[in-house]
Amino acid sequence: MTVFRKISLMLSDADDYNVNIQVGENENIKEFHAHSNVLRARSPYFKSAFSNNNMIEFENPNINPTVFEIILR
Repeated sequence: MTVFRKISLMLSDADDYNVNIQVGENENIKEFHAHSNVLRARSPYFKSAFSNNNMIEFENPNINPTVFEIILR
């Protein structure tokens, strides 16, 4: 299994996450579970946003859940 495949599997593994991200508003809300290490490695925004290893809650009603799911993948 390639490293890329292993990292991709982490995106769908709900057992060992440390970030909760809630996006959307009203009836169009979705919660994503993610790994801060993966997000830090893939995004300068998240690298600066995550400064500790505690559970991280991130809510943004201005982001469409479908769009955010594409961003995470």
